[in-house]
Amino acid sequence: MIQSLLVTGVVMACALYWTGRLFPRVRLAGWRMTATALRHLGAPRHLRDLAMQRAIPRTGGGCGGCSACAETRRACPPDTKQTPRQK
Repeated sequence: MIQSLLVTGVVMACALYWTGRLFPRVRLAGWRMTATALRHLGAPRHLRDLAMQRAIPRTGGGCGGCSACAETRRACPPDTKQTPRQK
């Protein structure tokens, strides 16, 4: 019985993770609904604020050298996730 609950929990966690990665609008809507439910249930303000912060879409953080912004590459900030290449 415990093994079934543990496996079900792991599968559900993986399903939620990949749903959020593959369908970001669903993830944002889910966090927005969670924040609304927390507000109606009278949850602590910190939890409601945390859920609302997760419901705000994030930007990519720079172009990372793609060809889409070739004309404005000088104005595009570097991607902070990539390390500079060694020559």
